[in-house]
Amino acid sequence: MSVREGQARLKKIAGQISEDTHLNPEDKEFLVKALMKISNGEDAETALAVRAKKGERKSKNAKSTEWSKELLFSWIATAIAPESEDGLGFSLKEAVSIAKEGWPNLPSEQSLRRQWNDVRKDQGRVFKFRTD
Repeated sequence: MSVREGQARLKKIAGQISEDTHLNPEDKEFLVKALMKISNGEDAETALAVRAKKGERKSKNAKSTEWSKELLFSWIATAIAPESEDGLGFSLKEAVSIAKEGWPNLPSEQSLRRQWNDVRKDQGRVFKFRTD
């Protein structure tokens, strides 16, 4: 189970407890075992299955950044697509420059172009632009 899946599970359990709804037996057993391990001195992150692996991020900011990059690169994919494919026909350099104006907290344009080269083959398109 990934750290994100563990966090989602804990969030679901917390919601059920706060709403005083019935926990399913699997979640109840998981929570009881985890709390017993913690009471015996085991690390809470390990017991609750939310310990991040090397290089894995678990903060809300990291998740937000991941989502923002997916949105940004989807926009870039559409911006560099030809007009005949509902794109804008920009060069990568033009698209990144315009994106940088719209998203001011992004890394440098050079870094964005390098990151684009890492994701371009797998990046889908969400946007369609209607040109004149």
